[in-house]
Amino acid sequence: MEKVAALMRYTAAAAILPRFQRLQAHDIEEKSPGDMVTAADREAELILSEGLLDLLPGSKVLGEEACSARPTLIEELKNEARLWVVDPVDGTANYVAGIPCFAVMVARLDFGETVSQLDS
Repeated sequence: MEKVAALMRYTAAAAILPRFQRLQAHDIEEKSPGDMVTAADREAELILSEGLLDLLPGSKVLGEEACSARPTLIEELKNEARLWVVDPVDGTANYVAGIPCFAVMVARLDFGETVSQLDS
């Protein structure tokens, strides 16, 4: 789990914190009414996904932004032997508003059962 925590810290330092309180209008989109996504969410999900797949070859990643773009992904991945569930910026509304109350969240499921969860 230390490698996952290190990956989360790296992701925050590389993609999330540099944009905090510096987002431009083009960095923010509305996925659905009242539900925002930022360039930081998208970049962080990519970094996390690549890193998690490297840490556990053969696993899959279910990220919030990928799932938002393709809602059938939850159903497609629900029975995976090893599944990472990622919310790259939990609390995006706070992040967009410049409120320092947000987190990076990662959980691992084995055959649908949570075996570990980290947030930072």
